[in-house]
Amino acid sequence: MKILAVFGSASDEATAAPLCAALKSDFDVEYQVISAHRDLEKLQHKMAEWEGDAVVAGAGLAAALPGVVAAMTKIPVFGVPVAAQFGGLDSLASIAQMPPGVPVMTCGPGRGDAIVAFLKAYKKSGSDNFSRIHFVMRDREFLSHPDLLAEIEKARAAAKERGAEVALSDAEARDAFNVHFVTASGDVADGLRLHVPFMPKAEAQKPENYLSVFEWTKKGGLWLGVNNTRNAVASVARLAGAAKVLQGGAA
Repeated sequence: MKILAVFGSASDEATAAPLCAALKSDFDVEYQVISAHRDLEKLQHKMAEWEGDAVVAGAGLAAALPGVVAAMTKIPVFGVPVAAQFGGLDSLASIAQMPPGVPVMTCGPGRGDAIVAFLKAYKKSGSDNFSRIHFVMRDREFLSHPDLLAEIEKARAAAKERGAEVALSDAEARDAFNVHFVTASGDVADGLRLHVPFMPKAEAQKPENYLSVFEWTKKGGLWLGVNNTRNAVASVARLAGAAKVLQGGAA
């Protein structure tokens, strides 16, 4: 499995070096420093000519790099928020809060190990379960919340376009790819699964509530934006396509 690790600045070395070292124990890793802001043309050229299975992209501050990379490719993109200021809160939000259809699976600041663990599990997995996406809401009080059900309907529509199915319950499914809605730190789980913070629409409008998301990501796992079920579906679709390629099938 071939991975491109691209970071926005040489000053990100303290984050990039240990992450790349950990990845190299199991994967073929190429490391590049390319800024989305200062070297956009170079980044476009690199993404156009590079052939591999996944991209790990990291940056601090405005942290545009992972999202720009995700807009340039259809393979899985994993984001790394570099804690240049505010403990990485600004970078986390910039990377995770992507528009629907342009997904970046993001670790929390200082949790590059979550990407390594996910990719190791992904490498060992087959491609059978990616056509079934199972959303898990452990807090049963939210299972019938209209805002949650609205997001599930958006996920179903996005999945249907990709030939996939979506289900929802309060427990994981063994025969599907599981995506956890997170409403508390206890909802975070390691392994081959994704996390979507859930908040009712009114709560998602309050800036201070993103501090909870910030703390949740520190516990591990990979994340999409708040309530962004469509990017969870898009991420699973990218994982499915890459898995087929790794197994010698068609993308």
